[in-house]
Amino acid sequence: MFALPLDLLLLFTALSPLAGILAARMRRNAISGVYSAAALAAAAVSIYPVYQGASAGAVSSIVNVGAFTSYMRVDMLAVAMSAVFLMLGVAAAVYSISYMSKERSSPLYYSLLLSMISGMVGVVYSGDLFTLFVFWEMMCISSYVLVAFSRGGGDSVEAAFKYLVMSGAGSATILLGISLLYGMSGTLSFEGLALAFGRSEPSLWIYVASIVSLIGFGVKAAVVPLHTWLPDAHSAAPSPISALLSGVVIEVGIYALCRLCFTAFLPVQPQWLPIVMVLSVVTMVVGNVMPLLQGDVKRLLAYSSIGHMGYMLAGLSIGTQLALTGTFLHIFNHALMKGAAFLCVGAIIYRIGSRQIGDMSGIARRMPITATALAISLFALIGMPPLNGFISELTIVTAAFQSDLVWLGIAVILNSVLSASYYLRVIRVMLQPTASEAVQGTKDAPWLMLLPICALVGMIVIFGLWPDPVMDLMQRSAAGLITLLSQVTG
Repeated sequence: MFALPLDLLLLFTALSPLAGILAARMRRNAISGVYSAAALAAAAVSIYPVYQGASAGAVSSIVNVGAFTSYMRVDMLAVAMSAVFLMLGVAAAVYSISYMSKERSSPLYYSLLLSMISGMVGVVYSGDLFTLFVFWEMMCISSYVLVAFSRGGGDSVEAAFKYLVMSGAGSATILLGISLLYGMSGTLSFEGLALAFGRSEPSLWIYVASIVSLIGFGVKAAVVPLHTWLPDAHSAAPSPISALLSGVVIEVGIYALCRLCFTAFLPVQPQWLPIVMVLSVVTMVVGNVMPLLQGDVKRLLAYSSIGHMGYMLAGLSIGTQLALTGTFLHIFNHALMKGAAFLCVGAIIYRIGSRQIGDMSGIARRMPITATALAISLFALIGMPPLNGFISELTIVTAAFQSDLVWLGIAVILNSVLSASYYLRVIRVMLQPTASEAVQGTKDAPWLMLLPICALVGMIVIFGLWPDPVMDLMQRSAAGLITLLSQVTG
């Protein structure tokens, strides 16, 4: 009906209550977790034939479901983004089998998890803004509830409500931008928007639509000053959901802005991209200064995600193929790095029952595998070679220098150096010779938690030493995005 991975995700999501009923009758919550992990793994495997089709050229289709008409366009960028989402989704689902084992409502949790990832995949496979908005809301509504799925945290409902209000306002703003674009062009397909605006002169309304859309998608992407929901939501959510929210969900906003930048916003690119550039610097500075003040390790990681969104925005604002390659590569790398970091922190919280950095003193001696994995992921987030974060940040800096934006490249470098101060603080606390009271008698995480953690950390190392396959995929994704106008005009 749609694309194969999305069809499987929607089918498995619709059937997930049956797995929940079976889990309830057999009194084994793990059944729902295994079902979700298998569903996400099956969807991930099904990406390969879609990748083969996209390699030969973007695959477009029109889907009619009753009164709902959807336009799907699957190109290399969509394939790359969906692979990232499903990769981290599988890791989070496997991890959740142990993490959520004591939650009575875990079947609902897994249904919402599948729904959220289905929404994300639907967004990147959408060929028009209407379909994108439908799947966008599917992703958002699921994530609101998942934020409140805390294992006893009293701040989760408040954080979820704040997230709902701000994200809902962002969605309403997106809808306004979509309405303006439709009124000017008579179409909502990305190909149609590229044709309508590709050779047109800028007008007042396209300026308004571009700013409104930047605000709407900027809320989800945590662009400063629209970021205030993120530290509360990401720290209050269950750790597997924090990994997804920080690792991939906020990147969906960057994806949408990239799509619009090279379709509907082509007439105003010379004025729009400098605004994004300024916002990128402000975002990375705020995202790297605020963690210095945090004693809660999850809030520290949440704020650092804002800093990394600044790096991605910097690549978008440069607008060259190399810069976009760096942005897409950093989306992939950030999913691995931040996903692993949040899962490691979640395992520590699962054992010691505290999110305070001070309570993690000496944890490396009690949880050596988890602590080692967390240290590797934090070093990668700093951008230390030969880990994967280095190559994507280097690509963005190189693109800035090549575009005579030396100040922007220096800003990225300085912020990476600044981030080392708070990441190294966490590592130093873990290596303390004296264990805190909370750490006494603790042991390493269950193997179902360690399995996805080690898999993600392994990929951090592998793609740091051998980034060529992912680099090639992201180069092709960036090329396809930039050349969309020439593709549709022949």
